[in-house]
Amino acid sequence: MREAKSKPRKDEQPQVPSLITLALKRFRLAADSEQRLRRDALDDLEFRIGKQWPSDIETSRTQDGRPCLTMNRIPAFLRQVTNEQRQQRPAVQVNPVGDGADIETAEIIEGVIRHIEVNSDAEVAYDHAFEMMATIGFGYWRIITEYETESFDQQILIKRIKNPFTVYFDPTAIEPDYSDAKWAFIVEDLLPDEYRSRYGNTQMASLKDFATVGDHDPEWANREFVRVAEYFYTEEVPETLVQTASGTYRAGEEPTGEDIQQERRVMRQQVCWRKINAVEVIEERDWPGQWIPIVPVLGDDLDVDGKRYLAGMVRNAKDPQRMYNYQISAATEASALQPKAPFLVADGQIEGFEDQWRQANVRNFAFLPYHVQDTAGKPIPPPQRQSSDTQLASYSFLIRQADNDLKATTGIFDASLGEKGPDQSGRAILARQKQGDIANLNWTDNLARSIRHTGRILIDLIPRIVTRTKIQRIINPDRSVKHVAITNSHMADADLENPVGYDKVYDVGVGIYDVSVSVGPSYQSKRQEAVASQMALINSYPQMMQIAGDLLVRNMDWPGAEQIAERLYKSLPPQLQDQDTQDPKKALMGAQATVQQLQQQLQQATALIQQQHEIIQTEQVKQSAESQREAKRLEAQIVIAKINASKDLDKAAADRMIAEFEQATDHAHELAMAQVQAQQPQPVNGGAQPQAGGQQPAENPQNA
Repeated sequence: MREAKSKPRKDEQPQVPSLITLALKRFRLAADSEQRLRRDALDDLEFRIGKQWPSDIETSRTQDGRPCLTMNRIPAFLRQVTNEQRQQRPAVQVNPVGDGADIETAEIIEGVIRHIEVNSDAEVAYDHAFEMMATIGFGYWRIITEYETESFDQQILIKRIKNPFTVYFDPTAIEPDYSDAKWAFIVEDLLPDEYRSRYGNTQMASLKDFATVGDHDPEWANREFVRVAEYFYTEEVPETLVQTASGTYRAGEEPTGEDIQQERRVMRQQVCWRKINAVEVIEERDWPGQWIPIVPVLGDDLDVDGKRYLAGMVRNAKDPQRMYNYQISAATEASALQPKAPFLVADGQIEGFEDQWRQANVRNFAFLPYHVQDTAGKPIPPPQRQSSDTQLASYSFLIRQADNDLKATTGIFDASLGEKGPDQSGRAILARQKQGDIANLNWTDNLARSIRHTGRILIDLIPRIVTRTKIQRIINPDRSVKHVAITNSHMADADLENPVGYDKVYDVGVGIYDVSVSVGPSYQSKRQEAVASQMALINSYPQMMQIAGDLLVRNMDWPGAEQIAERLYKSLPPQLQDQDTQDPKKALMGAQATVQQLQQQLQQATALIQQQHEIIQTEQVKQSAESQREAKRLEAQIVIAKINASKDLDKAAADRMIAEFEQATDHAHELAMAQVQAQQPQPVNGGAQPQAGGQQPAENPQNA
């Protein structure tokens, strides 16, 4: 019979590895999986600083006294990409998603993130990580929290990781930002005295316990170092979520007095931090956020036959750079040997003058004697130098080919480097520059991806360190500073009144927010481009200066621009000036200016009415005089007709003619009076209307 296997007793539990044992196992897993990757990255870094000759070839050429030149062009190509990134910095944009989020609070959170970046000099961390990524294929920065000076409030900082080889991530992470990593390490070397001052009389581990390719002990001190490691790892922590009328909360954090509508159990990811050596845990605490606060910036990240491949710009440019160095060295060697070509002499031709001829290549002799006959007594021509065929033209061709290969592998051509090329037109040059920008767009896009993950970490972290209502500085996109009141109703006392001088408190703990990244010129560059475009617009439409001159001058960078812009703003019409309701002084000044302008308009209208009234009176006088002249003329014709009728016609015919003339005179007079009355204006403010016929009132009878 087969012997039955013994069953374990109930009191026997499986052996759980200790934290140190598990940490060492994980560290060795990361080190072994990245060993080849780190070796290639270290070679790239050494190549970038000028170690570009294989050690055996360099030793051989040096021993033979042959040129071994290094014309390092790699930094110039790298700076073309890294400096372009500094001009077009990615910026975090916070967008409201839901659950109580709003646009105004999103702008406040975005301003807090800009404050964190400025306060911690995040540009240094971004630039260094990007340069490491472009050089060796990976770089890192980290996010930390620390207490503010003389305060219990914490602040968030973004810090540089100078040596990317000191970071070890979970090799099973597949996301490009390592957001799914379960653990990570950052190792650090300390002198024994510094170690004791920090951690007291703890056990000190060997330097080799946390070491691998790329992060060996420093050479700037001849003492044994103690290596410690920051160990991040995640745990799944169960918790209960509850939903009330005001939102979703963790159990126990819901507002007092609100009924719980529903609840459910979830698993929350808790990040733990431990400072360890190879023997013991030195410090420990929990990280408040849900992601490991180390952000990678990765270059070309490929999976080749199950093995990971990480590379930057230098990797593919190494062979063209080596070829360039070889050809430059060979051409230099060939040209240096050109004056040392040997002489062809006949046997016995320089007998007795050997010492002079032996020094002919190193000294300038006025003459070199020789025998005109050989040993047989026959006449021979003088010695001649053997021409050396160095084929410098072929070296020049190979040098140009290496130069072209170097540009092709980096995607950066003459136009991007500022050199003159065959493209003479401006459009052709811009097209070549655009080609270089597109060829290297992947590097800046990878940086934008990492900054987006940084924004996610900060949005998750900011509410967790706001434990009370506080005044927070925010920075606007134009780098202007503003102070606002913020709180987290999930952690702070919701019954606190608004701080003095602040009408609103922004709750950063309510709502769900997402992050996007904008990539483009910096705000300073945008201002300069705006000035150029605005000047072109004003040149084509000068009237624009009268309605937008303050905006143009405000974007200019020279002393006094702000003061001139303010004066131009004050000269704008009231409808173009933004009313600032929060500043009573400005509002009063604006109202006074409006009243003064309306008074001026009223005076102008009154003067215009008076002027028109005078014109009408003048026209009435003219028309009245014309009517009187016409009546006098008709009366004269009547008199003449009467005289003629008394002489030539009978009395009846004369009477008929006189009646017709009188009727015509009356009709003309009535017509003139009707025209005057029709053109006379209505009385203004109850004033008397001028009399018909253009005559003045009765107190001026002399004008009748």
